[in-house]
Amino acid sequence: MASAKPTDAQHDDAMHQGATMNFHRISPQLATGGHLVDDGALDLRKQGVTLVINLRDDPPAQEKQQLEAAGLRWINIPVVWEEPTEADFEAFSRLMSANPNESILVQCQANYRASSMTYLYRVARLGVPESEARKDLDAVWTPVGTWRSYIDEVLIRAEADDTGAAMH
Repeated sequence: MASAKPTDAQHDDAMHQGATMNFHRISPQLATGGHLVDDGALDLRKQGVTLVINLRDDPPAQEKQQLEAAGLRWINIPVVWEEPTEADFEAFSRLMSANPNESILVQCQANYRASSMTYLYRVARLGVPESEARKDLDAVWTPVGTWRSYIDEVLIRAEADDTGAAMH
């Protein structure tokens, strides 16, 4: 009897389908993903992506040129995997808010930073219901350790900011 669990090779193939590793489309204007796969830059352009926000603290040297050659804007916000900060989220939020008419891919190495920051932005800044945004995060991964704590801290701060603003 065949096992229902995918083999490592099948899992690797699924992770690398699409323009990026772990590509996940949230809406027509927003997607998250990991590193580019094959002709990923051209695939992104065909999908209508106009801006790539890369969250890697050490992005591949050729990526900016590769994306710009495909007609895409590329901006890097270096987020250290082991030490995400409040300033990282604030910089990401400002950039997202400043580009409301763009079709955006938020990207990192494996789509863990990208999906987490996008989840936080949608919940804390856009007011998307947590359960709705959680589905998109869970489609990529379930944060643990540093990232679970970071997400909790950002959401607590955002809730406190909302409560404080409502009192004034």
